[in-house]
Amino acid sequence: MVNVRQDVPVTPEGVLDWSAWVARIAAEYPQLATQPLVDCCAWIQKKHPDQLAISLELGELVADLRLDTASVLAALVYRLVRTERVSKSDLRTRLGNEATDLAFSVAAMATTSLLEMSDSPMLAKEQQSQVENVKRMLASMIDDARVAAIKLAERVLALRQAKDYEPQRRERIAQEAGSIFSPLANRLGIWHLKWELEDLSLRYLREDIYLGIAKQLSQKRQQREQQVQAMTERVVVLLGDHGINAEVYGRAKNIFSIWLKMQAKSIPIEEVYDVRALRIIVDSLADCYAALGVIHTAWQHLPREFDDYIAVPKENGYQSIHTAVTADDGHTLEVQIRTRDMHEDSELGVCAHWAYKSGRQQAADEDESFTAKMDWLRQVIEWHDELGGAANINALLYQQTSQQRVFIATPKGHVLDLASGATVLDFAYRVHTDLGERCVGGVINGVQVPVQMRLQTGQQVEVLVDPQQRPKRQWLEPSLNILFTHRARAKVAGYFRALDHAGLVRSGRQLLIDFKRKLGLPQSDADFIATCMSHAEHTREPLFLAAVAIGEVSYIQLLAQVLESLESSITKAPQPGLPGMDTPELPSVATLQVVAVNRAGLLNDITQLLAAWKVSLMGASGRVSNSSEQAIITLEAELDDGRQLLQIMSLIILLKGVEDVIRLSTKTPSLDNRNRL
Repeated sequence: MVNVRQDVPVTPEGVLDWSAWVARIAAEYPQLATQPLVDCCAWIQKKHPDQLAISLELGELVADLRLDTASVLAALVYRLVRTERVSKSDLRTRLGNEATDLAFSVAAMATTSLLEMSDSPMLAKEQQSQVENVKRMLASMIDDARVAAIKLAERVLALRQAKDYEPQRRERIAQEAGSIFSPLANRLGIWHLKWELEDLSLRYLREDIYLGIAKQLSQKRQQREQQVQAMTERVVVLLGDHGINAEVYGRAKNIFSIWLKMQAKSIPIEEVYDVRALRIIVDSLADCYAALGVIHTAWQHLPREFDDYIAVPKENGYQSIHTAVTADDGHTLEVQIRTRDMHEDSELGVCAHWAYKSGRQQAADEDESFTAKMDWLRQVIEWHDELGGAANINALLYQQTSQQRVFIATPKGHVLDLASGATVLDFAYRVHTDLGERCVGGVINGVQVPVQMRLQTGQQVEVLVDPQQRPKRQWLEPSLNILFTHRARAKVAGYFRALDHAGLVRSGRQLLIDFKRKLGLPQSDADFIATCMSHAEHTREPLFLAAVAIGEVSYIQLLAQVLESLESSITKAPQPGLPGMDTPELPSVATLQVVAVNRAGLLNDITQLLAAWKVSLMGASGRVSNSSEQAIITLEAELDDGRQLLQIMSLIILLKGVEDVIRLSTKTPSLDNRNRL
């Protein structure tokens, strides 16, 4: 177990007793060498007594991570290095190369801020410096995982101290910790640091919420403790009766996690089932499932609250069985079951996989979980170079750390992870940029699907390509949900930005004029562009068209506004109703003509697309041109508004073989006709 924070011992005279601190740390963590710690603390006490308290506190945080002596020494002197009170050469003489290099590696990223910088040109240089700091931080983590652990511990200490800072500075530190460092701790699996980062960030940023939940928990503490104690004693007996050797103890859910669950499910704290929890630690994998059987036999379990993270580990390697049962007193109790190795990994994450760890001889590069985490950091470094700006790297880091992941197999059996919500096109870009640029669809478990199909863990995906395909402007349109991952969106945007300015202007103009034609609008090209510019509040045509081309202006949002202003028939129109009653607004029925290369399954693809967007198909007919072998399909679809019309037309044009989509007419059905449908 990870120890709860302990106060630094003091002498009867009120002086910090560093020797007692060293004795306690050495006893708790026998892998640490005592004499170097004694020498370091004695030196700090003699030369920098004002820094001793904070040095010992950070040293204890790092020791709790089960790291080695060099890591604890680096933590003890970190603030001295950070404030330039000691030179690297002097420190090498005193501590040796390893601890010195660790301390200076962490200090080199001390000014890193992952918060979005101001747009002021005066800060451009500072912004670039911060982006490079991010890169150095991640690179250091790859070179030596201990740097990541010490950095996260240092951020916890910074948050603890922030209570005494002015509000603006305190909030900035809390925002940084909550948005980046706690998700990073989660991804690296260092859970107890993650919990403290989350809770302290919430306390500083939303004190009312934090104190409100804390008060509710405090009011029920005695009842909760009594229940957990009684259940612990009974579980120990039951497991012993079945010959299962286990450690059983209660644990408290952190306040931030409680708040998240209350928000996500819109429930009161009474319905958060894992506020009360037991943790069962057993010797083997077989014992995990044996213990689960004992628990489910003794108490009624809640089927919806069961998760087997042993069979399907979380994205950060976390493994455990989670179940919830109705306890003897009628309250719900969560039970977590795991092996001792799983428990150590869940508490310490990447730290538990380090080669120097006591009792573990396996090299770090031979540990799959450790290697996966380091591979992820390498990917972030690679993507950093592709993305460039501070805002982009911040968004990427947040997406990659905070969101759930899906695990997708290639046809050759390689497994890749992406953010949950990723599409076939995201997957294609994840494999290779060239594959993404030429992607026209995919095959999921043998079934052909469009580029915007969302992926689920366990699927095998084959990417379908067309050598003539190039990135489409529609891919960047947020409302179409074709691309989800920040990396893929940056790749597509980069493709368009690589065009010369004249090319961007032509591309933007062509996109708008094509849609004017597809929608059957009577305006001249020049008047239509001018109308679009007025709605986008742009005054310079070339800049406006370039912004449309690279996705800085949403063409669907823009054209929907233009449609609304040009013709009332596209919008929902009121119908005559009974006196004294509000008449409901009705959707429009649009007639669309689809021109495509004739192929099997075309109409089915169209109808499935409409169904996915919950569009009612009122009628469909088709014919094939004898001269050109073109299929001409006429659709009548019930649409909510002009925005949905544009979305559907944009997605149909992306289907395999589709050459054009034209709106023939739009009408609003009468109430009588609607009732007969």
